Amino acid sequence: METIVVTDTPKRTVSIRLASDELVVTETRYQVGERGPDLHVHHQHVDCLYVLEGALTLSLDDGERTLGPKSFVLVPPDVVHTFRNDGPGELRYFNFHAPGLGFDRYLRGLYDEEFATPFDQHPPPEGGGRDPGLVIAGTGELIAERPSLGVVLFADAPELGISSSLGAPGGPSPPPHIHPRHAESFHVLEGEMTFAVDGSEIHAPAGTWLHVPPRTVHSFSFPGEDDVRFLSVHTPSCGWGDFLRALHSARDDAELAAARAAFDQESA
Repeated sequence: METIVVTDTPKRTVSIRLASDELVVTETRYQVGERGPDLHVHHQHVDCLYVLEGALTLSLDDGERTLGPKSFVLVPPDVVHTFRNDGPGELRYFNFHAPGLGFDRYLRGLYDEEFATPFDQHPPPEGGGRDPGLVIAGTGELIAERPSLGVVLFADAPELGISSSLGAPGGPSPPPHIHPRHAESFHVLEGEMTFAVDGSEIHAPAGTWLHVPPRTVHSFSFPGEDDVRFLSVHTPSCGWGDFLRALHSARDDAELAAARAAFDQESA
């Protein structure tokens, strides 16, 4: 989809980068002193952030944490949270809501035209929310590190699994496949990729978001001259983290086949 700019002022910019039933992604720029909504919870979905530039201060019931570039945060349902930019410089981040629940329409002031109930964002409950120790935050788990491939797993919650991968030009790419029960979304952070989706070829330079719905044949390759770094987002996760661990620790074809068989993935 085309980027939809919701807010653009000297202090902040908010753009919708991807919107689907499974996932809504926004990109936000905050100047120093800008902050997110008041402390709140979501009952039915996870709220996640990936820091692109600067430092994000995350506020939870048990205190605050500062997260730098390439850090990821997943806040489960009913955990009280908010965030802000304390500086020293500009903050830029992606915000993921999974499932989407019309977050894009809510931002645009269109939610009530389609939905009978308010958006899934609520004040903190009396007595506090769920244990903030359930929050996943940090720079991720290193899954694979080889000359032509690097994989970091950021989170594997029921609602969302997300990883960052590094691929070398001409490096390995997956065979064409489908995910019967979940969607996969990609963001090209650096370099360029080529996606094959349902018989069409899509050139994806840095900055591209691509959403692949369930049961859609897809694959990708690295045709450029530079290394590629990209995000892979699975909604719902369907065990994305377990799949990555099994795939990259497989010692032979039988273990490779077992890893693929256990995950929500079928050859096309």
